[in-house]
Order: sequence, then C-alpha cells, then structure tokens
Amino acid sequence: MKNELTPSEVIFKCSFKELSDKERLAELPQVTSRLNDIKRALKIKKNGYNLYYIDSFAMDKLSDLKDYISEIYEEESAPKDICYVITEDVLNPKVLFLPSGKGTLLKERIDDVKNQYFDCVIEFYNGSSDKEKEDLLEETKDQRNEYISKLMKKAKENNFDVKATNGGFVFIPLKSQGNEMTEDEYDELENHEQGEIKEQVSELKKEAQVVLDKLTALEIKSINELRVVYEKYLKKEMKEVKEDLLFEFVTDKFTCMYLSQMFDWIEEQIVECYTVSLEEDQQYIDDIFTKFEVRVLVDNKNTLHPRVIFEEDPTINNLIGNIEYKNSNGGYLPDIELIHPGSLLKANEGCLILNLNSLLASGYSYYYLKKILMFGKIDYSYTKNYLDVLSLEGLKPESIPINVKVILIGDYEAFSILHERDEEFKRIFPLKVEMENQLKCNDASRSLVADYIKNKVKSENLLDMDQESIEEIFKYLSRIIGDRTKISVDNYYIDRILYLANDKANSEGRFSIIRDDIISSYHCDDKDIKEEMLDSYKNNKVLISIKGEKIGSINGLAVIGTSLFSLGRPMRITCLAFQGSGRIIDVHNECKLSGNIHEKSIVILRGLINSLLSPYESLPVDFQLSFEQTYSLIEGDSASVAEIICMLSAISKKPIKQNIAVTGSINQFGEVQPIGMVNEKIEGFYTVCKTLDNVSGKGVLIPSMNKDELILEKEVEESISSGDFHIYTMDTLEDAIEVLILNEGENVKTFFKIIEEEITKYKPNKKKK
Repeated sequence: MKNELTPSEVIFKCSFKELSDKERLAELPQVTSRLNDIKRALKIKKNGYNLYYIDSFAMDKLSDLKDYISEIYEEESAPKDICYVITEDVLNPKVLFLPSGKGTLLKERIDDVKNQYFDCVIEFYNGSSDKEKEDLLEETKDQRNEYISKLMKKAKENNFDVKATNGGFVFIPLKSQGNEMTEDEYDELENHEQGEIKEQVSELKKEAQVVLDKLTALEIKSINELRVVYEKYLKKEMKEVKEDLLFEFVTDKFTCMYLSQMFDWIEEQIVECYTVSLEEDQQYIDDIFTKFEVRVLVDNKNTLHPRVIFEEDPTINNLIGNIEYKNSNGGYLPDIELIHPGSLLKANEGCLILNLNSLLASGYSYYYLKKILMFGKIDYSYTKNYLDVLSLEGLKPESIPINVKVILIGDYEAFSILHERDEEFKRIFPLKVEMENQLKCNDASRSLVADYIKNKVKSENLLDMDQESIEEIFKYLSRIIGDRTKISVDNYYIDRILYLANDKANSEGRFSIIRDDIISSYHCDDKDIKEEMLDSYKNNKVLISIKGEKIGSINGLAVIGTSLFSLGRPMRITCLAFQGSGRIIDVHNECKLSGNIHEKSIVILRGLINSLLSPYESLPVDFQLSFEQTYSLIEGDSASVAEIICMLSAISKKPIKQNIAVTGSINQFGEVQPIGMVNEKIEGFYTVCKTLDNVSGKGVLIPSMNKDELILEKEVEESISSGDFHIYTMDTLEDAIEVLILNEGENVKTFFKIIEEEITKYKPNKKKK
C-alpha cells in the first residue's frame, strides 16, 4: 500500500498569539536556563572563571547580551577608580585603587596641596614673618662679619688691604701713605723687601684659611639650623591643609598612607634642597612639585555599576593599554600622564566581551590575554615598543591587579579545538554557555520572534507588514533549520529577510511588506542559477524522462549550491545488469569521481543485493551504475534507494515509473534512512516537471523520517492541496518497490519471483528457454 502524505501533513501552518514575557519564558525553559548559566558565571568572583559563549556573532545579539549582563550588575556597587601615583621613584609609578569618583578628586586635591606648599615655600624664602629664621640669619650675619673684621684688622696691622673673591681672600700690600701698591711698584722693591711681603702674605693666608673654615662651618651650621626651622615652618603652616585632606580620604586606608608618605617626601626634599637663595633653589623646587603626579587611568565617577565593555578591535594596545613618550630636545622622555589604559582595565570588576575571531586575528593579543587572566594582573612591559629603546629612561609602572570577567564569543568548533589543544584555555575558560539559535516552534518562540520583528521594524524605520508576512518569516526560519517543529531565532537571518523584503517593497512603490516580498527575498540568491539550470533541461542538454516507464533508469535527486543558496535538481541514474559474480561496478568510482561516503554506500548495496537475491550462492549477475551527465565528484548516500531500485529493475526487466523521483538512504537490512535537503530536492523536481510538461500526476518518494522536515514553497503546497503533485513516504525497500515499480494488483512477493526466474538466465551453462 502506497503511503501518500495528505495536504494537512505537508502544508506548513504557523500562526501565533501575543504572550507576556512571563508566559513566554515559562514555555522556553532552555532560554531561561542559558540566561541563568550566564548569571551564575558572573557571580563567581574568583579569578580564572571566565566564560566561553557559543553563539554566532551579531551586533543585535551583542546588544542583548550586554543589556542582560548590565541588569545583573545593577545589584552591585560601582567599581573602583584606578590610578598611578608617583612615590620616591619617578620611573616606577605605584598603583592605587580608590572608591568610585575619588581618583579625579585626589588628583585635584594634590594639585591644590602642591600649590599651597609652593606658596609656603616662597613665603619662607622671601618673607620675614618667621622670627626664629630671622634671628638665625642675623646671628649668622654678625658672626660672619666678626670673622671677616678680625681678618681685615690683622691685615691692616701688617700693612695689607683685604679683598674677597670667589676663591677666598686676596691680600694687597699698602704703601706708607696707605695706598695700594701696584705691581710695577712691587717689582721695583729690593729683593729682601719682596721677601718680607711674601712672608707676611703667607702668614695672612693661613689666618684667612682659618677664617674660611670658620665661615664654612658657620654656613653649614646656619643652613642646618635654618632647615630645622624650615621644616617646623612647613609642618606648622601645612598642618591644617594636610589634616583636611587626610580626613577627606579617611575611609581609604591606602590613600591615606600614600598621602602621608607624599607629605613627608615633599617636605623632606624641599628642606633638603634649601640654600637660602630662592634663585638657586627654584629649579629643584619645581622638579619636586612636578614629580608628584596622579594619573587617573580609570575614572568611574559617572559609573553606578560595574561596566560591560565590548572590545571591537582587541589589539594589544586596545586590550592592555600603552605608554607613550614625549619629545624633548630631540629625545624621548617618559611621562606618567602618557600611560593609557586598555579595555581590560576599564572593565575591571565588570565584564569584557570579545569576539574570538577578532582576538585570534590580532597578533599576540590571545597570548597576552591568557597570561593576564592566568596571573590576574596587567603589566605594561607587554606593550614595549621601539620608543623604549630610544628613551634613556623608560617607565616601569607597577603591575595592576585586576578582577574582570571575560566572555569570549565563538562557535563550538573553535571551542572544541582550543579545549583539546590549549591547556591554558581550559584553565581560564572553564565555563561554557551554548545559546540556542533554534527553539521549539510554539506560541512562546513565535511570540518572541514576532516581538523582535516589530521592534526591528520600528527601530530601523522599515515598512509595516501584515500577519501573513510575519507567518511567512516563521516558515522561512523553520526551513533554515530543516525541521517544522523548530524555529531559528538567529538575528542574522531575521534581519536579512527583513531588509531584503523592505527593499523590494520600496522599489515597487508599496507602503507595506507583503508575503510575496518575503518569499522572493529568501530566493533572491538562487534566481540566476535556477534559470540556467532549467534552461539546460528545457533545451535537452540534460536528458531526463518525467513520463512513462523505463527499465534500469530512475530519477534521483541531488542538491547544488553554495554557502548562500541550495537548489535541488533531478538527475538520471541508470543501471545495466549482465552476467558476472554479484559485483557492483560504480562508473564514478572507476573514474575516481566517487567520494568516501558514496563508496561506502556501494559496499552496503552489494551486501544488500546479494543477501536479497542469492544469500546461499554467488549471484551470477554484475551491475553497472552510472549517474548520467554528472562530471563532478559524487558524494553522499542519499541516492542509495534510487540505486537499489534501479538495480532491481535492471535484473527483473520491470520498468520504473518516470513521473516519480526518489531520494533516500538505505542500510544493508533494507531499512530506509533520512537524508538532508529534502525540501530543495522536492522543489527541484517540481520545478523541472513544471518547466518540461506539467506537475499533474508527478511526485516524489522520500523517507518517512523526513516528514517533519517538509516546509515547501507555497506553490508546491497548493499543487499538493489540489491533488496534482504527490509526496510518498517509505520505511523499507518494499515500500519503494511498491511506489516506483509495481502496478495495481502486483505485489512485492511476485516481483521477487520474477527476479528469481531472471537470475537463472545469468547462470553459466544454462540454456535459455
């Protein structure tokens, strides 16, 4: 009995009703489960527990993912600011974490404090308000004058004048009148007179050296005492300022420690460079204040919750950050202000999302990302460049501890490869969530897609569409998967069909999208090649029969196409039977045009045909199979039902109906197995029949297990509904024989009796009757 599908079993119907979010999620447990998996992953704060997110990449999906993670983070407080501060070593900035918004505040306050310190310094140098300082200066001055006066008196007593120079004191002899003796006058003196002057000068120089030593000691003593006064002055004048600043950051232990140390360092270095003369000390003072800078790397003052960042271009600089150098007098100098953060730092305490393909295409980014995530810190030495070589002194910032959750978006194949071959990947991405791009086709999933379509139409200013058009999109989304019980929720396919349909409606001057726009949009890629294929049948360049019956010739079904489209087409498979030993000669295999899977199917057919026809002795027949007018590699086993039917026809001399094409795989027990692309194959035969003749009385035989995959074009459905075109199903070889070979009143048992009789004709030394 032929198993023909009724129109109700073939025609795809897919209406929908509006559901609330709560109702929808209740009917989509797999979606809720995946979202909960993401939430659990984000709640694990321990370093190394990052998430691999299996899904196709699309900006809409990314936006949804970011929104969902942001909702989860609304329960958490704002992340800390990250700063670099200068301590003792200007080339080795230290990291400082502050509460959200306090980084910029600290920088401003330190700038204010430095200005106040500077005002105090200038006041101390130029002012006279500090009595202890003034008394010390006056005392030092008097003592200095006393030492010099004694030396001058001694010189006068010896008839010499004294002049002070940079090198010390110079003694000039005087004449009897008290005037300075010139060199010429000195040269005119007798030798013994010159000798006496030299002896006196030598004695005076000894006295002068004693005075110089005393003056030096006095200067040192005075400077040290003044520095003590200076230090007390600074502490007194800056006490309130420092206390106010420390109180402002009292809740942050590490910031207070840094500020206290900074105050001590500034005062210590300012006092240490003090020499009374502001002109001499000015450059040192400027250098001290310039040195103590705060570089706010990450400012979270406007951030209420942890950040969710997607890094579009994950280069090393964009991920980690970099250090620039400023050009100064032809050289390159480091500057703390030129340290820049990357997205890993910006997302600290939050989540960083990366696209695996972009990451792997960005040089060593993947390697350094793994290193950072394994050790939980960022080291700017990763980003060294040629300017580090040109600079005499390079910055060596302290490593920054980070706590960031990384979500890596990629496909399952990449995950499988990395998980198998990269031990570090397994350790830093131990969590995996696979998002469902297909859902059970029910009211909940259709409502979900309908909402997305409506929102897309509104946000992108697309033309409106009626319910029929939306239902046609449902049909398209189920067909992509190849299962009428499921529906794709991949945004890429929905967006593509919407944009193409919108463009078609606009180009035709309509104000809304209709069903035909949707249908033509998902067939736009195959239009030209489809016409070319049909022309080859119409012009008899490809030979095929769709009427009558033929021995050893059957219409099989194949699929051609690219990654963009797939087209079904009928192809003629033929078989010759002749005396032999049960072999199956595959013409394509003989010519090395047969793939491994097809070769396997031929071996299976050999076992099946021999067990069916001659299980206890060698079958005296060979079969030669050929896929006519096929010149490329034959691969797959979906034509094996067609091949076995063709072989049985050839040996039985019973013709095959040419108005029915067949597709299906078969195992060596004669059980029919499902195949792929069933819709394209049916539509391919339908279109060729329509082109060459008409579709009335034509049909296709498919495996019954492919029944749930039937999502056919509207025209084919209408033809089936009107009774013109037919779809038959099969579970076994007997079902195929009944549909393709037997006529009314014939049965399979009689058919195999005929084959038995025919086999005797092939046996050696057997005379034909």
